Amino acid sequence: MKRKIVVFMMCLSLGTAMISGCGKEDTTSQTSKASSVDAASAESQETSESDLEEEIPVVDTDPAIDECVTLGEYKGLTLEEKIQQVTDEEIENSLYDALLETVDDPEATAQIGDTVDIAYVGKVDGQEFEGGSSDSYNLELGSHTFIDGFEDGVVGMKQDETKDLQLKFPDNYTEELAGKDVVFTVTVNAISRPVELTDEWVKENTEYSNVEEYRSSQREALEAANLASAETDLQSLVLQTVVEGAVVNQIPQSYVTLGEESYDARYAMYAAFYGMELEDFLDQYVDREKYEEDKQKSAKQAAQVYLVIRAVQEKEGWTTDDEDYGNRLNNYIENSGLSREEFIEQNGEDFVELTIMMDRMVDLVLENATINRVMVDSDGNVVAQ
Repeated sequence: MKRKIVVFMMCLSLGTAMISGCGKEDTTSQTSKASSVDAASAESQETSESDLEEEIPVVDTDPAIDECVTLGEYKGLTLEEKIQQVTDEEIENSLYDALLETVDDPEATAQIGDTVDIAYVGKVDGQEFEGGSSDSYNLELGSHTFIDGFEDGVVGMKQDETKDLQLKFPDNYTEELAGKDVVFTVTVNAISRPVELTDEWVKENTEYSNVEEYRSSQREALEAANLASAETDLQSLVLQTVVEGAVVNQIPQSYVTLGEESYDARYAMYAAFYGMELEDFLDQYVDREKYEEDKQKSAKQAAQVYLVIRAVQEKEGWTTDDEDYGNRLNNYIENSGLSREEFIEQNGEDFVELTIMMDRMVDLVLENATINRVMVDSDGNVVAQ
């Protein structure tokens, strides 16, 4: 698994994830209204399809970089860093999770506000459907996460009780399941509910002295997380801005091939989360024709990103022999837990170099940019400070 984690890190840092919209839908999360398993969560530094010219010629030769790319300005930029505001609701949700305790009373019944660990099997016309089952799923009753009637049916159940829920998928659901009758056989594995938040609980369970201190600590933790997320988004914005500011005139096929390899590696990592090999995962979950079509689009876009990184590298005179490159490479290797040889072999020398050069490019742009920091709400709207 360590190997796959490293590969995934490299794919993410190059910002070329283009998985969304590809393949069959995963109905594990289609049971839920609010959540979906979407590999596009890996797209923190993606350059969207509409942002890149689609009809750039691909050539079999390897022309000089300056024949392929005309850079725009990448120093002296003005960029906006958006930091999401922490709300009282988010703080209370964080406290709720910390306060959950398993209910020991075997006669206790699940109530609205409880979190239940459930196993369920969904059947349509007597047949299990893909993604409609789970051995263990934590569901907060009252969250309206599942289709109408599911959570109401679990309310009142005891631990280890099994029950059939006769339900119907909404008409606006997925094409395969919309409007169909479904039977979910549900077993409650465990019931948890939040205890009262008191000074005594805080003293016994945390390093803080009272509720006020503990609530403040939760706010600070959430604010720190939002700040880290904003910094990542800003790095993504840098990459997007530099790529959009450049003109790519032609793309060597060798760069497209790198993009194809990145695409496959990303899916292989996603498959590994399900304990599957790439080919088995694609056969089970993905429309192969659509996969190949999307891979070609993604690879061409990725190739343009790689070319722009190379163009900045040449303009700045960066090499793999200088001290900064060596320091960054050593940091990657140390974090991977691999030897230098293993790291290079498993990620590929080209991808390692491109990743480090991208890091250098982003840092250079930020060092020379004017950064306007604004606070935004969950919808991205600027809020008064």
